Amino acid sequence: MDKEKLKNPEYKRMYQVLRERLAKNIARSVLLLLLFNVMLSFLLTSGFSPAMLFNGSAAGYAISFVFTSLILIVVFTLAYGIVADFTNVVLGKKNSPGGIFCGFFEKSKRIFYSSVFFTLVVIFVASVSAALVFVFKEKIISCSSFFAQAFSNENLNQLDSEKIAKAFTLALFYTGIFFLVFVFCFLPFIFVWNALLENKKISLKTAIEKSLFIIRGRYFHYLGFVLFVCLKNFAVLFVAVFLNAILSGKNNFISLLLGFYAFLQYYTILAKIYYCIPIYYFSFLSVNGMIGGDKNEGSS
Repeated sequence: MDKEKLKNPEYKRMYQVLRERLAKNIARSVLLLLLFNVMLSFLLTSGFSPAMLFNGSAAGYAISFVFTSLILIVVFTLAYGIVADFTNVVLGKKNSPGGIFCGFFEKSKRIFYSSVFFTLVVIFVASVSAALVFVFKEKIISCSSFFAQAFSNENLNQLDSEKIAKAFTLALFYTGIFFLVFVFCFLPFIFVWNALLENKKISLKTAIEKSLFIIRGRYFHYLGFVLFVCLKNFAVLFVAVFLNAILSGKNNFISLLLGFYAFLQYYTILAKIYYCIPIYYFSFLSVNGMIGGDKNEGSS
């Protein structure tokens, strides 16, 4: 089918599917993502432990790099389990045996290879981000004056405050650059897991090609859909965090309620982002007549 003739799935129709699925599974989805984030925090923290044990030596950083790479493979395998779980919800199917850990029980090595591939993408993104920060280091540090006053403390002299402000500025810019580069580099492969789930026989290479085929020319259409379904939650989250910051220390009960509400909004946003992947994938295939049968249920 020619690229010009391919149709884009409609936002409203996809949003209707998302609302129906999320309304019936919101508690379960939030708990699943909470479990994933707890494991993610524990695993990634463990990856940096060798660097601290070796007092920041080159050997410690090298071991941490290897540990973190192995941990990322585990993390992406768990992420596959979440996508598989959410995909089954969208399609109205029973969950795979093993739930979030189903990727570890796959007999083929496709999931392992895909996790290695995504880990390499993260390493590439981290390297590019570090290179950009290094190239523009002086310009980035020049922005540290905005944070210098925030880190001024009677127990710190001016030099220490400036050093902390510079380190914070570099870390802040690195995080922002990493996020932007990650979205740009990861988005072309966003549908790899669904391609592997849809067809148990295709290779990772074929799944990557299918993901690239779907997302080609639809970067902003897909991102627009994610923004379309999450915009209200982002606005509510911002208001809750803003009010919580204003009322912090003044009314502990209201502050606690706002914090909990912000927590729910954050995980609702995460759940919607994960649901967007299979919904967009199957909706695109459906409107272009590339699937049928029970898979069409997810986009109807």
